[in-house]
Formats: sequence, C-alpha cells, structure tokens
Amino acid sequence: MQDQINFPPRLSNFGLLITFFLLIGPSNIVQAQQPSAEKEVLKLNIQLRPRAELRNGVFTPLLITQDPASFISQRNRIGLTYQRGNKISLGLQFQSVNVWGKDPQVQQTSTDINLYQAWAQVYLHNNLQLKIGRQILSYDDERILGALDWNNSGRKHDAALFRYQKGKFKTDIALAYNQNSERLNGTFYNDSLSQPYKSMEFAWIQYSPTNDLSFSAIAMNLDKQSRTDSLLSHQQTLGWNTNLKKKKFSAIASLYYQDGRTNSKTKAVQRTSAWMGSLSGNYALSKKISAGLGSDYLSGKDMDNRSSTVSSFNPLFGTHHKFYGHMDYFYVSSPHKNVGLWDSYINTSYKSSANTTYQLALHHFEAAGKIINYRNKKAGSVLGHEIDLSFQHQLLNDVKLTGGYSQIFNTNSMRYVKSISENQKMKPAQNWIWLSINIQPEILLYEKSAH
Repeated sequence: MQDQINFPPRLSNFGLLITFFLLIGPSNIVQAQQPSAEKEVLKLNIQLRPRAELRNGVFTPLLITQDPASFISQRNRIGLTYQRGNKISLGLQFQSVNVWGKDPQVQQTSTDINLYQAWAQVYLHNNLQLKIGRQILSYDDERILGALDWNNSGRKHDAALFRYQKGKFKTDIALAYNQNSERLNGTFYNDSLSQPYKSMEFAWIQYSPTNDLSFSAIAMNLDKQSRTDSLLSHQQTLGWNTNLKKKKFSAIASLYYQDGRTNSKTKAVQRTSAWMGSLSGNYALSKKISAGLGSDYLSGKDMDNRSSTVSSFNPLFGTHHKFYGHMDYFYVSSPHKNVGLWDSYINTSYKSSANTTYQLALHHFEAAGKIINYRNKKAGSVLGHEIDLSFQHQLLNDVKLTGGYSQIFNTNSMRYVKSISENQKMKPAQNWIWLSINIQPEILLYEKSAH
C-alpha cells in the first residue's frame, strides 16, 4: 500500500492562503477583468514581526521569589487590498500570532490563524461612504479608540461605519451589534468570550479651520450584558480634542467625561461619573532634536470609598502603551485598585541620521484617588517613576529594526494598588528589554489605469 503524506493543519492553512493569493495574481485577473473606465489596484500585504523580550517586572512588580521571563513572539499577517476608482475598496487580512517553540515540529492541530480584517468600503455619494465588516477603528491620538499595534494581536471591531467628508468637516458614525453565534432563540451575549461589549454606537466629528489646527469631538455609547441576570448596562463617553501643529511646535489638549449606569436585579443601580484630561506639547529644537512635556489625569476612586458610584475613568479601547509608560503598569492587563492615574512626563527625540532615531521619556506616576496601606492608613500618592529608552532604524524601505529598555522605580504605594501582600517583597530592580524587526512589504499584483 502506498504511503500517504499528511501535512500539518498549520502548513495546510497557510499553504491554501498563499496558493489563493498566487492564483488570483496578474495573469488570472487580466482574464477575469471586466471593461472599466476606472483605475483598479490590487495589492498583497505581508507582515512578519518577531520580537524578543526580557521581562523583569512588566505589567506588575516582580517578587524576589520570581525569575525574569524571556521569549520571542511573532506576528504573521498576509492580506489583500483592492480599490476600483472612487467607487469601492476592500480589505482582507489573515493573522497568526505565535511564540517561538510553542508548537511541535510535527503539528497535528492548529487554531491560531484568524481573520483579522475583512471589510468593504462602498462609495454611496461623492461625500459619503459605508465601510462595513471587521475593521480597525482608530481616532485622534488613540486615547479612546486605537489600533493597539504594539500588541501582536492588534485590535479590531465588527461594525458598520458611515463616513462623510466635505470641505473642512469629517464625520464618522459607527454601529456595532455582537452575538456569540448564530442563535435559534434569545439574544444573550457573553462578552467574556468575544468582544467586550454587546453593542456600540459612536459619532465622531472633526473640523479643521486651517492646515495647522483641528478640533474633534466624540460621543460613544456602550451596552454590556450581565452574565448573572442578563440585564443591560450602559456607558456613555463624551470627548473633545484640540490639535495644533506648527512647523516647530505641536500641542494636543483632550477632555473626556464618562456617564452611565450598571443595572442589576439584586443590587442597587451603579452610576458612573468619571473624567480624564490631557495636555501635551512638543518643540523642535533643531532638525535633529525635539523635546516635549505633558500631563494626563484620569480620575479614580479612594480605596476606602464604599460608595457604589464608579468614579474611575476607563480609557476603553485606546492604545495605552503609547501613553502611560512602556512597562504597561496601568490600563493594560494588571489592575491598580481603580485609584486612577496622574502621569506627568517629559520626552526627547534625537535623529542621529536619516534612518535612525532615539527616544527618551521620563514618567512620574501618582494616584488620583486616596491609597490605603496595610494598616488602613492613608499612604503617599506617588506610585513611582519610569524611564523609557527606545530606538528605531530603517534598514530598508519595508524593514525596520526597533528596540528599547525601560525601568520603573516603584514606591511602597505601588505595592498597595498592585495587591502585593505585606509579607511579599518586590525586586529592587524592575526592568524590561526588547528588540524587534518589522518586515512589511507591499506587493503590487495588478494595476489598470483609467481610460
């Protein structure tokens, strides 16, 4: 009997994807092309991004009984983008995120390939488009809605997005409604398994009176469903941004307010009232050197406050790694007792050559709410200080090398908000080292000029 070769599912899946992209290459597209007077473009996008990390106190302080972690993770993406004149555009992107060594050499099962983006944008009118499907939602400086590109998995939403632009005005209106599966009855949604909300609606508007100045506002509603009694809870976020960008100077000012209510059949209604403010500026000292400073305040709740009111601001789906220190102690994966945050920082950038840039940032972290120590007494508000040093070097047009070193200097108050018990001791040095190479070519598969 003849032996059969069984290919691992991971190889089969990626093989099918690559074969699909090759089969729809230039020769096949030409054959299937319909007569058109509009320009058409089809591109293949590939991204490979390995990243090596040494974690010695990332997200939360490492204890003296714990050893540092080291690993290499990798993002793998492949996708297509298509555009036909100003009538329609489409995007399709698959993604796999893996840690080197996680999978066996001869792999029998694979579940780590997923659909990262699948959207179509249809031009309904000269100024109005509809973008529908799985897509990235990124607005302003990504404080509330961001792509989360630092995370290997990124962030996406399933939504319908209406986009209107005319003159100096831009307006986006988004609608999202989520379910865990194609149900036969009921509409209960378990957000612990999928997207973190049952439904979302927001309107974003931007007005740019000049090329140097823009104003934007956002109004968002989120509905979440209780896994205990199925009741819906509602949260509204209102925000305003001002962005000024001159030749040597730039500044951003932001103000957000959150309201809402959490409903329950067994408990009193829980109200939300929280806010956030941010102000930052940057100045180019020369063609190579720039410096900046800023301060972010996110309201919190005193640790001894027993009120049911939620006064801790939630930055929701923003790219928090970008703002609150690279070691991600706040609003990423490890809670800090809902005491909020006051982050004041200075930064500088040095462009040593056309291809190489270095950045340095210093953060001062304080709690917005009162901190209580092990003796139920008020503790100091200062949580610690962080230094972030990073660089980026453009090796080729589509190949970039990046890396960095960060260290945080924690106070005793950080112990209290990170739930470290009294008999546990933090390591004196908490730091993080990383190095990454981003290979991201874009390949033109087909282009047809308008005629």
